[in-house]
Amino acid sequence: MLALLTVTSEFATARPWELMADCDVVGLTDPVSCEIRIASILGNGGEVFGVAIYRRTNGVRWIMNVLNDPEEGLNMDDAVFMDALKIEFMPKNEMPKEDLKMLKALDFKPTGRGVGWPQFQSSLPGWLPWYIDQTEAQQLLLDLPRLTNFCSLFQQHPNLFEKHGPSEIPFLPSPMPDQPLKLEDLDWRTLIIPPETFEPFKPSDVELSQLRSLKHDPKAGYEYGCRVMMGAMVLEKGRPSFSRVSLLVEHQQKVILGFNLSLASQSFVECAGSGLVEAMIKLGTIPGVLLIDDNRLEPILGPLCDLLNIDLVPSKLPGLEDAKASMENYMQAGRV
Repeated sequence: MLALLTVTSEFATARPWELMADCDVVGLTDPVSCEIRIASILGNGGEVFGVAIYRRTNGVRWIMNVLNDPEEGLNMDDAVFMDALKIEFMPKNEMPKEDLKMLKALDFKPTGRGVGWPQFQSSLPGWLPWYIDQTEAQQLLLDLPRLTNFCSLFQQHPNLFEKHGPSEIPFLPSPMPDQPLKLEDLDWRTLIIPPETFEPFKPSDVELSQLRSLKHDPKAGYEYGCRVMMGAMVLEKGRPSFSRVSLLVEHQQKVILGFNLSLASQSFVECAGSGLVEAMIKLGTIPGVLLIDDNRLEPILGPLCDLLNIDLVPSKLPGLEDAKASMENYMQAGRV
């Protein structure tokens, strides 16, 4: 940990946020696994100072979507499924007690003008930000000196990104040269991350038999969604997880017909599919129309709806939104 704190302080002393915006991202290639990561310097806006390193498919897709469509914005589900490591530098009085206790135990003291206390965080899809583990510390120990080196190059060439589009990423050499980085060392790549795909949900034979035995009401219209639920955090294996709620709501009367909570870290296909199946079985009715507002549900639920003679229709879901908001308010008020 002492070695990580050393390279972290060297990175902070360079004050890269005074040079780079968060859209000036840098590509990193792991010398062992060849996995690519995308680093974004935080702090040019004067609020959060540090660096976020997006990793694996989910993390890289997340940052590339932001770079290519910054005006679109991201919903809560997008943020919850980020995969990244983050270091944030903050004043001592804003540091969480456990993080500050750890740094004091290591006799850490910030050095240099305006350098703050570092908080290390790991984000995994579906989980709340948490402490980094040894493997993640090793990754940061490898990546931070390379980013500090790049910041020195950027200081000499502040117009580095001007002629490049948002999908064109400068990748650092792997391994790094034993001398200061030069422009010709950068490998500019156009990075295109394919959209996420979803397989159809397949109920068990028992569930399928139960569904086929239910009453089919062609006039019934239900709203259905599978959303991240704020205020419903679950401690799983010592780490807090977000929760998803699958909600089935009668469209005309706005009555909740069924709901199911699941860990957000679980497969979205499984949560969305099993949530709908469980709700219909408990209700005892198959609707004629199922209204959805999430296009991810079409490939997941489409084959099952065809089998059960349910029309899957994209639509706004006012009843579901009201029901979800009411449940969130109830849980955040501490009543559950």
